[in-house]
Amino acid sequence: MDEGIVIKAYGGVYDVQIREQLCHCSLRHHIIEADRRERAETKELPYVDLVSVGDRVQISRAQSKTDVGYIEEILPRQTQFGRTRVNKLPQVIVANLDLLLVIFAARNPQLKLRMLDRFLVTAEASGMLPVICINKIDLVQLEKLKAQMALYEGIGYNLIYTSIVTGAGIDEMRTVMKDRISAIVGSSGVGKSSLLNEIQPGLQLRVGDVDERMHKGQHTTTEVALLPLHFGGFVADTPGIRTLGLFEIDDEQGLDIHFPEMRPYIPECKFAACTHQHEPGCAVKSAVEGGKISELRYDSYLRISGFSAGRFEREGPKKEKKRYERRHKRAKR
Repeated sequence: MDEGIVIKAYGGVYDVQIREQLCHCSLRHHIIEADRRERAETKELPYVDLVSVGDRVQISRAQSKTDVGYIEEILPRQTQFGRTRVNKLPQVIVANLDLLLVIFAARNPQLKLRMLDRFLVTAEASGMLPVICINKIDLVQLEKLKAQMALYEGIGYNLIYTSIVTGAGIDEMRTVMKDRISAIVGSSGVGKSSLLNEIQPGLQLRVGDVDERMHKGQHTTTEVALLPLHFGGFVADTPGIRTLGLFEIDDEQGLDIHFPEMRPYIPECKFAACTHQHEPGCAVKSAVEGGKISELRYDSYLRISGFSAGRFEREGPKKEKKRYERRHKRAKR
């Protein structure tokens, strides 16, 4: 058998890169049956897809030297980036990432720091290295933007400021992506595909405009694929994400450990299972009151921990659930 990496998945067919060769594979039925048995025993919700882009797999060929094969085994994942969908099923968007490039626009659409915090928590929980990229810096005063983002640099996050108009930050992006498997993530309209086209000319990824009326981006990337980089490594261009459900958070480990600035204070709390909300003797709350932890970041922690199943929805979970039910009814007709 050969080992390769899934670079694209569509309709039950998987493109697997094996050295210099691309093999079109389907999934062996015994893998599906084994997953069903395991879910029946553990009562865990199934993933939306058993195989995701970025998975390392063992494949067999239909014939010698053919480009058609079968996935016989999915190797253990080192990391996974995903979300919880409206139907509560976990969805892995990209597996085995080294680097998560979190892209936000300085303007158009508006920079949303709470959504940024959720991406950072996801990266921390998954063991990926997060890099914050603020795009479209030609639309704002850079010094004011850097003052706004100084909080994150102070925590220790790497920030890159980019513009496809001026070319700022493009070389820096290539440097951090070199020889790594990375994913570019962020809301629609922040310029993810445009950035990739600038980082590696010739990709010719489709780009779209921002809806001026709604101040939201329009989806131009509709599927995930790993794209080889000529300077080394792969990058995944992902669909714009407006909602992000956290399914990597370990209930025993807690959410607080994924806020780096909270970590030094957690052992000092009076109670071992402190939620940092109402307990007396909370060292984290004292650090917030003393200005050692940002009130904005603490508020993000409270908001993330306060929603059921780790979900965050712009419209609220009840409205989103009704919208999903309406779509499901239409699909049955």
